Amino acid sequence: MVKVGDISATSTIYECNKCGNLTACLKGEKLPRCSICEENNRKQQWKKTNQHLLIRTKDVTKEFEKNRSVSDMIADFITAFCGSMFFVYIHIIWFALWLIYNIVAQNPFDPFPFGLLTLIVSLEAIVLATFILISQNRQGAISELRSELDYQIDLKSEKNIAELLAIQREMYETLKKK
Repeated sequence: MVKVGDISATSTIYECNKCGNLTACLKGEKLPRCSICEENNRKQQWKKTNQHLLIRTKDVTKEFEKNRSVSDMIADFITAFCGSMFFVYIHIIWFALWLIYNIVAQNPFDPFPFGLLTLIVSLEAIVLATFILISQNRQGAISELRSELDYQIDLKSEKNIAELLAIQREMYETLKKK
């Protein structure tokens, strides 16, 4: 017997020990409360059945993560860092200190119109845009693969539904003749 809230050790169909209701639970998921027993305020536990779940669907993102190159990891890290508020705060402080020093100092290293600052910011923008594009291209590839998998699942489901409808028609015709 397995309690509600326990983690499923395998991908299995579980049966409620009170009402016989079935639930499917993947490996690593918490077992939910039985909906029937919950309505009747009954405490229940789950017992494993001999029916194991064979899950063929894979998490595309995890598959891509396994095959990431070092340059992909660097691009993702830089993109994540640049998309944070910490990055914005660093730049605000950096620009403020740069401008204040070069306006107030007797011998500024980058006097108005701040040509060096403009050059640095422009180069930074080019490099950051490249890293962002690398990350977006990878995310686009993941999305394309996910869309293809969705299409394959839809196609298989449609085929299975057509088969079930054909079987149902056959059963109806057989019963109609009797």
